Amino acid sequence: MSVPPRSAAAAAAAACTLVAALASACSAPRSRDVGAEAPPLRVMVKLVRGSEDAGAIGAQAGRIAGVPVSYAAATSAQWHAIALHCVSTAECDAAVARLRAASSVYQAVEIEGRKMPAAS
Repeated sequence: MSVPPRSAAAAAAAACTLVAALASACSAPRSRDVGAEAPPLRVMVKLVRGSEDAGAIGAQAGRIAGVPVSYAAATSAQWHAIALHCVSTAECDAAVARLRAASSVYQAVEIEGRKMPAAS
């Protein structure tokens, strides 16, 4: 049994609409997606105890900072570049303060070239 050409075009359009609706309905809601916020704040941290485990360094920084953190690079076993993904300047300021307060982990925390020792 064949479908008349006019009905086939309508059915195809309806199918496309249905596929688009299902695709958007099935996508996960965006919650703190790293790419959704303002540009990341780049920070250099100097570890009290050197490490080359990028995953562990990034995860620990995220726990301490309280914001999503992505690991960028190492310049040595002690110095590491990370990026803080904040939704506001105030949130980033608080995250940097938490990193600096963690003096048992970080010997120094630098933002955009400003050198500041960790809190004592």
